[in-house]
Order: sequence, then structure tokens, then C-alpha cells
Amino acid sequence: MTLFDHHVHTDRSDGRLSLADRALSVAVRPHGVSDHFPWRDSLRNEDDVLRYVDDAARLGLRVGIEYDLGVAPRLRPTTLDALDYVIGAVHQVHLDGRRISFDEAGRYMKGLAGPGPFSEAARFADPELRRRILERTLELVREGVDHVRIDILGHPTFSPLAALGAPDEGLPLEWQERLIAICVPAKVAIEVNEAYAVPHTAFLVRARDRGALFSVGTDSHGEIGPLDRTEGMIREAGLPRDRFLDGSRVRQAAGRSTARSS
Repeated sequence: MTLFDHHVHTDRSDGRLSLADRALSVAVRPHGVSDHFPWRDSLRNEDDVLRYVDDAARLGLRVGIEYDLGVAPRLRPTTLDALDYVIGAVHQVHLDGRRISFDEAGRYMKGLAGPGPFSEAARFADPELRRRILERTLELVREGVDHVRIDILGHPTFSPLAALGAPDEGLPLEWQERLIAICVPAKVAIEVNEAYAVPHTAFLVRARDRGALFSVGTDSHGEIGPLDRTEGMIREAGLPRDRFLDGSRVRQAAGRSTARSS
């Protein structure tokens, strides 16, 4: 089974290639496009999203968005249902009116921060801050499932806490179980993310054993690269290939929204 890559960016957000380029790169490996929403001048509102859907679909692409949980404005159900899928992702949390950015952790986990330890490790060593980040993350994912009806949870365990060291130390087992328990009943696929190499093996095994669906996401911003880390993660966790989304349309218009809200 060829793995379908749902998480690919274009120059409609922070990617370097156009939709037309992506229509050609599907020959390298099957993929859709899923740009960040919201995004500055290109994906700001309903009209921009619908224009994006039309432009991508006209090129024969499967089209989703990466919905920034806790930041993105609500979209009408008809706009969401015009998409083939919606990836929900947490890139920051707001606590007491302060934005806690995950950007530096992202650079570190992608190997872009240079040699040495995670530069913000001391800041995120505070147990109370860690607890609040974890709780807020679960709240955002729950909102994404209940109100946005996300189809995929992008880079599920990514946060500054995942950059602190051993994942099971920064991410308590009880928290991992609660995250999985939000996704599984709602049939939200857990993304195996090539760029950040998350989730870790023990999390994937727990999700597998609880009946989770999965999705592949390279999180590509440039050329379509290999799935070496993803293939290794799938193999190590023993994830069944038939549990992966295969590029077929995921969203099911009104009937699915009723089922999700009950």
C-alpha cells in the first residue's frame, strides 16, 4: 500500500512551491495540499479558503487545510465540507493572555536550531507551566473535534515539552491516554509526522492498541522528500497499513457533522 501524504504546504501559506508545482509532484508520491489557516494575506477568511479549494481541485489535488487550533476563526460547515479533509494542529497556547509559542521547539525538533540542547529547556522545566500547557492542548484538541470536526490531528505530541528529552517524561502517560481517548471515538486519525518524528513509538503503540486510525504527514514545505522516518516509525510501532487514510475524501458533509456532535 502506497502511503498517501496529507500534510503538504504550498506558497498559499509558508511553503515554497505553488499549487501547480504540487500538481506535478503527486507523480513523486501521492499527496494532497493542506496550507495553514489562517495565513496572512492568502488564507484569511472564508472566501480565501473557498478560492484555495477551487484552485487546488481544478488541478486535480486533494485539498485540506491545517487549522490552527486556538487561533483560527470558525468556518461555516459548508466551507469545511468543501474540503477533502481538515488537519487540526496546535502551534501555540495562550495562558493568562500570554502566547506560549512552540516555534523554537519546532526548530529544535527539526534539527534547524544548531548543535546543543533545546535553548528554552529551563523555561519549560517549571512543572506548573508544563501542566497548564498540557491541559490547554487537550482543550484545544477537544474543541477541534467537537466544533471544527477535524479529520486528522497533525503532529499530535509536538510541543516544547516534547523537546525536553524522553517523551514519556515530558508527556505523562495519563495525558497521552486522554489525548488518544479524544481521537479514537471520533475517528480522528493520528498523524505520523515525518518532519518532527512524532509521535514516539510508545504513544503509537498505545493508539494502535486502542483502535486508532492513522495518517501520514511529511509536513513538506519544499520538494517532496522520502518517508524514511515515517516508515521506520510505522515499522517499529507495528502499525497496520489498513488503518491509514489512503487519500480518499474524508469529510462527509451534513451526516457526519450530526454524528460528530452527538
